[in-house]
Amino acid sequence: MPETYRTILEEIARNKSSILSVFSDFCRMSACALAAGTREEEYFEVIKPYSKEELNRFSKALGLLILEMENYPFEDVLGTYYPEISSKASQQDRGEFYTPSPVCELMARMTFDPHKVIQEGKPVTINEPCCGSGGMVLALAKLFSPVVLESEESYVDLLRFTCQDINPIGVDMCFINTSLWGIPAVMVWGDTLRMTVNKVWSNVHWLRVGEDQRQAFRQVMRLLVEPAPKEPPDEFADEPASPAVAATEQFTFDLEI
Repeated sequence: MPETYRTILEEIARNKSSILSVFSDFCRMSACALAAGTREEEYFEVIKPYSKEELNRFSKALGLLILEMENYPFEDVLGTYYPEISSKASQQDRGEFYTPSPVCELMARMTFDPHKVIQEGKPVTINEPCCGSGGMVLALAKLFSPVVLESEESYVDLLRFTCQDINPIGVDMCFINTSLWGIPAVMVWGDTLRMTVNKVWSNVHWLRVGEDQRQAFRQVMRLLVEPAPKEPPDEFADEPASPAVAATEQFTFDLEI
């Protein structure tokens, strides 16, 4: 049987705790490794329980994951494995429901016309409030890739994803998927319904396309173009001011002159 990232993780899990725990640590290590030095503290914290040999095996598992992903462009290789090792009961308790890839691709095609977006050439912002491992994100990005367009040029850079999930494993899986497939995205670990945020991470492609600067520029231009809000009418404007107020206003006026 050929060695895969799954067999390596299952091998490590036999000497540790559950496979779900090992898989979670693998996703966190991989996400930190792909974060361009911005998640170093997390990385050193998560590797503490493992030996040097086990960490080398984790590194090989990441390499095998990347090779497998190259054979299945924009497919959710991580997300299909997660339901296998996570019990249905625990998934339902957390409100997790896996969406099959064909359904994701159908929804993506119903939502976007990639040719129209490409013709306009303007970045498109998309919010995925319960991203999970990023199946919907990958399906949409696939529409803008050479895989579907049958061209040498990729237009994935036109997409700007904000991906949020309450499960940190899901956020890490989505971080890995978007980082390895060149999808500009920012990850939010938090509860969308309660509007709580634990942590936020931007992947290297979000930074590469300069999305933070683009949004800041748009905000400045909006402030310059939009008129200043009108002040509410003063209910007492027609009433004569009291002697004390009138004296104060006169004093202030004299000082300004």
